[in-house]
Amino acid sequence: MIREAKRRLVLAGAILMGVLGPNIARAQNDYHLVNIPDCNSYRLQNDPTLNGKQRTCIWASNLLTAGAVFGAAASSGYGLLTKDEPGWGEGGAGFGRRFAARYAQGITKDTVQYLTAFADKEEPRHKPTNCIAWKRAVCAAVSVFAEKKENGKYRPLFATTIGAAAGGFIGMSFYPNSNTVTDSLQRTATSLGSSVLDVELLEFEPDILHLLGSIFKSKKNAKDAAATAKDTK
Repeated sequence: MIREAKRRLVLAGAILMGVLGPNIARAQNDYHLVNIPDCNSYRLQNDPTLNGKQRTCIWASNLLTAGAVFGAAASSGYGLLTKDEPGWGEGGAGFGRRFAARYAQGITKDTVQYLTAFADKEEPRHKPTNCIAWKRAVCAAVSVFAEKKENGKYRPLFATTIGAAAGGFIGMSFYPNSNTVTDSLQRTATSLGSSVLDVELLEFEPDILHLLGSIFKSKKNAKDAAATAKDTK
């Protein structure tokens, strides 16, 4: 009798956990999710959709990054060498003016891109493509200008192009020499090319890291083998 009662109790407990278990786990996950700030890096990377605050956090974080600063500095250094704006002078002062101009272009591009993506409900995060082999490069480039929907059709994206154009044409207001429409179109094209390159690097980043890891591992193994052979002599 006691054994039968225990068996029934265990069976009832198993049924109860089977019914309540998923709900308990879901409640725990929701509880933890609620307590994670909206702009936490984990949520910014993994939330299926982004709210307005999260989009703003991504925009703000892009304004001051190593890539943005280095890109503006490299472009300014090249402009200083080629004397693209003679009126801005040379040396530190000339570099500073060029850097401010390039950085202002970048801020304008990111801000207009953020506003356009917000209004058009475009995804500001790059996600790996489902393409294989060399098609990944094409798919990554296309993702800058179009998004594939569930029905297989493509939806055009405007944020990156409009942002690049804004960054290119704003130079007309502060470049003393390179302030024509042609110059602005060239800056726009350069900015678009930079955006495509960024997406390509993000797409192939795992492959690049894997290749570099294999190279360094091979060199280390060769070095260890040489050291072992030397010790055995």
